Amino acid sequence: MIPVGEESPAAMTLGKRVIESDAERGYVKASFVAGDNFINRGGRVFGGFLSAMLDALCGHATRLTHREANTPQVTLELKTSFVGRADKGTFVGEGWVRHRGKSIAFAEAELRNEAGDVVARGSATLKVGK
Repeated sequence: MIPVGEESPAAMTLGKRVIESDAERGYVKASFVAGDNFINRGGRVFGGFLSAMLDALCGHATRLTHREANTPQVTLELKTSFVGRADKGTFVGEGWVRHRGKSIAFAEAELRNEAGDVVARGSATLKVGK
């Protein structure tokens, strides 16, 4: 298990850097870097990487709401809507918890390109605890 406050190897691969977080609101804002190794045959960022960024935001926002450190969680479902052009570069995303129950959380996230245009939106259902 990754210690609280440290990023996972997957998040580091995505170039994740936390800009702002608020545990009380279950909110996180972070940037991601998509380089040449993120590009698909069409010259755009591969959608799977954008989905992973959204998953990271939803998961991070949910993790902020845990009452106990190192509470396990897993994404049960992730829906991604690709709504804009995603060229390589830096993306800034926001993630927030929409509802948190005892063992299930619902989170949403949005990802923007360097121009500030939304490129993808996501929603996730997460299982919290064992």
